[in-house]
Amino acid sequence: MEQTTSPELLEFKDLITAIRAQSALLKQVIISEAEVKIENDILSEFDSAIQAQIFSTLTNLVLYQLRGWRELIDE
Repeated sequence: MEQTTSPELLEFKDLITAIRAQSALLKQVIISEAEVKIENDILSEFDSAIQAQIFSTLTNLVLYQLRGWRELIDE
């Protein structure tokens, strides 16, 4: 018994092959939950560091202004 391959079957096989190739590429793009957690931890640490620097800068500006005003009043 001879098997013939219909054009629809060939097209389907080509489509499946293309989907497999694209899914392999997609796996490289999608990040895992562990990678998301690492990224979030890094962003959180960065945010905390920036907030600490801003607080320190504002505190130093306030102290500078207070000292500056005291010098003006004392003169």
